[in-house]
Amino acid sequence: MQIAANTKISALIKENPAAIDAIASINRHFEKLRNPILRKVLASRVTIADAARIGGCEVERFYEKLAPLGFTVSNTTKTENVMSAPTTTATEMPATLAKHNIITLDVCEDIASGNDPFLKIMDAVDKIDATSALLIVNTFEPTPLIAILKKKGYAYFTDTKSPNLVHTYFWLEQATELKTEETIKPDSNDFEKTLTRFGGKVKRIDVRHLEMPQPMVTILGELENLSADEALYVVHKRVPQFLLPQLKERGFEIAINEVGPNEVYLLIYK
Repeated sequence: MQIAANTKISALIKENPAAIDAIASINRHFEKLRNPILRKVLASRVTIADAARIGGCEVERFYEKLAPLGFTVSNTTKTENVMSAPTTTATEMPATLAKHNIITLDVCEDIASGNDPFLKIMDAVDKIDATSALLIVNTFEPTPLIAILKKKGYAYFTDTKSPNLVHTYFWLEQATELKTEETIKPDSNDFEKTLTRFGGKVKRIDVRHLEMPQPMVTILGELENLSADEALYVVHKRVPQFLLPQLKERGFEIAINEVGPNEVYLLIYK
């Protein structure tokens, strides 16, 4: 198989599952690839170039590790890599950030305690103007947040300090008005009606014991294997705000029943 910087990690694994160990051996950042749930959700979105940026290494390092498995790089790709090398420093902070006042928001404690920092983060995003940038200090790269803000025209830069410490910067580039993401009001009657409609074709999971971002990763992973006539019944601690736009993107509907403190039922279907 011929590969390039834009080859998806999932394509590598599909071609040869030994690619998992080869990539994981590059550095500790890629050990998460051994986790089947994380791999299922993230591998299909991340290219070799994306992974190199996250891991703070060169694309060529991937080529070296994958070559013994039979993967080859075309001459065109090699030429493009050489020509573009000066502009692909994964850990170099964009010069434009030096012109901004940095607003720092550390959500590590929220994540550790199981609190959803979504509203806190969006409140901080509202404070970004032409002279300021927002720094989110987190334990992982906030992929859902990046997806939301990129669509709104915000630029970003991620600096992985260590496997459990990631700095992500956001600033105005060509930002459109940032509207509040659509929220869904919990409705027990609607939930029960929808549940009845699916009858026994419901798969149930409980994600209350999982640390963030594992609940969302687990849910999205389960949805990949969900039949068109099935619904996914999720027992959660809260309404997962980051998950809602991800579901909308994938064409899923959701019914919510908030039954009490730290107990929310979600029914996800198409």
